[in-house]
Amino acid sequence: MQHKNDYSIIVFLPNKEVKKWAFVHQINKFEKFLSQKFPEWEYMNVYNRRSRDFLRRIKRGDSIPAFIEAT
Repeated sequence: MQHKNDYSIIVFLPNKEVKKWAFVHQINKFEKFLSQKFPEWEYMNVYNRRSRDFLRRIKRGDSIPAFIEAT
């Protein structure tokens, strides 16, 4: 299965700040970007961009795969 910008991600930062990205390709590479720009991020919710289904909550420090398959 080809993956191309399959994910939307909502990131939760301290002080209840929330940031959203709509076209994410690989989650592990996004986490590297996120840790550089917002090193204080707390957790992110990952959604299937097309169906809007919730896939997974990832906390800072968790093992992060490149792709998540819907169950």
